[in-house]
Amino acid sequence: MRAAMRCLAGALVIACASWPAAGDAAPHTRTGFCAGVGFGMESVSWTDEDGDRAFEESGSTNARVGWAIKPDLVLGVEFWGWGKDYEISTHTAPVPVDVKLAATTLCVTYYPGNGGFFARLGAGYAYGRISVEPPSSVTDVPAVSEKKSGLAVDIAPGYEWRLSERFALGAQGDIVYLGIGEPLENAFGYGLSAQFNWYW
Repeated sequence: MRAAMRCLAGALVIACASWPAAGDAAPHTRTGFCAGVGFGMESVSWTDEDGDRAFEESGSTNARVGWAIKPDLVLGVEFWGWGKDYEISTHTAPVPVDVKLAATTLCVTYYPGNGGFFARLGAGYAYGRISVEPPSSVTDVPAVSEKKSGLAVDIAPGYEWRLSERFALGAQGDIVYLGIGEPLENAFGYGLSAQFNWYW
């Protein structure tokens, strides 16, 4: 997964290097409705019911809609999602585990100087689901099927390049906290994602 994150970062750098110079790019115009989607790689950790800190890496998605109340300030709703299927090794047979995490937040995005750099901060609803399904031959790992919810907080600094009057491509760092209970207590996600944003 670290290699995949490096590939994603490298692809963004190569793409940016091939775009027009800043003086030739379309201006950053934010006057009303905007929307976007993103795809990336995230590392997520949480404290399980035994008090151990679990750590997994997988792909992530995010999406947003918003309204520019000023050219440098957008209010909106952000969705973040992450999931991973993996196995727990035992003496008899591997045990499949499925984890899903999501956050829906009300957020503020600020563009200093109405340029390409931005910083996003949001808070809202966190959701987590875990399913552990040991085969019949495994007796020392209990079956688990739980759903939890709580507070989500996300921070996302990044930069976007305006490729046309309406469209911008960017890179974003994600830091997401999900305050949900056991067995996914205090989950944190962080990573890098490519962003595709439209402005009207």
